[in-house]
Amino acid sequence: MNDSFKKIAKTIKKSNSIALFTHISPDMDALGSSMSLYYAIKSLGKKVSIFVKDNITETQATLVDTNVFEKDCNQSEYDLFISTDTPSQKRLGDYAKIFIAGQRKIVLDHHLNDDLKGDLNFVDTSYSSCSEISYQVIKELKVKITPQIASYVFMGLSSDTNAFTNSNTNASSFKTAYELTIANADITNINELLYKTHTTKEIDLKKFLYNNYHLENGICFCLVTCNDLKKLNATKADCDFFSSELINMQGANFAFSIIESTPSFYEISLRSKHGYNVRDVAEKFGGGGHICAAGAKLKYESIEKLKDTLVDTIKYSGEWWLQMV
Repeated sequence: MNDSFKKIAKTIKKSNSIALFTHISPDMDALGSSMSLYYAIKSLGKKVSIFVKDNITETQATLVDTNVFEKDCNQSEYDLFISTDTPSQKRLGDYAKIFIAGQRKIVLDHHLNDDLKGDLNFVDTSYSSCSEISYQVIKELKVKITPQIASYVFMGLSSDTNAFTNSNTNASSFKTAYELTIANADITNINELLYKTHTTKEIDLKKFLYNNYHLENGICFCLVTCNDLKKLNATKADCDFFSSELINMQGANFAFSIIESTPSFYEISLRSKHGYNVRDVAEKFGGGGHICAAGAKLKYESIEKLKDTLVDTIKYSGEWWLQMV
């Protein structure tokens, strides 16, 4: 059972120093949900720190003030620890032990929660983004919703709904977007950077994607090795959009990318059309996520063998393969 936004806000107000965390390889929603809270709590005159170790993409760096990121967390300096957009301990990376051992903890998320629990929790998969959940907490804090705070919330909301086109978009998504517009969120700049601007690196990555994708029996996929990343001068985070791009292919009900982030260590990103479940697939590889968007990280013998195993797992998940044959 979820704790109320009012109770969560009251706990934040009673705290003196707050540490904020989100998941490894943060996406726009991870950044939007944590950064909006950071500036809202800061406006209360509290000591607040946000901890991010992983590199972010060029587009993210354009929208996010990375100068506020801290890497080393001294647990004893904080009396409240907040995690956003993170469904499991392992997704907190190096900060997992610090968070778990924290004096008092709050977990905010819109994924099915695995093993990450706080003293207070609000985990609800009906929200299309965690940024919306952070927004509800911020409203209960009774702080001014500045254009900066509104922009971070909108950034996460728009990104996780893919400009309000994904199946997770609902009435609440549009209502929140309306309120953020009234609060002068910089919608024009966010939309320009997220959907209308492409760096030369992004163009090169799209060339690679469209030259190397495969579509077989309703499953569209692309494999990216360490050598590929090196040739493209790219990181795993730069390729995170691959699966979202592939699911738009006509005839694709499932899509995935496998990226070899380090030798023999692979990151799977899964997407599906409405009515098809990739969360169950991801869980079989130690991951998780949403019904239509999920992922996993694991060591494996080779990228080709992992691809074959993943394709077989998708084929025989639920009733989908029975309908195809």
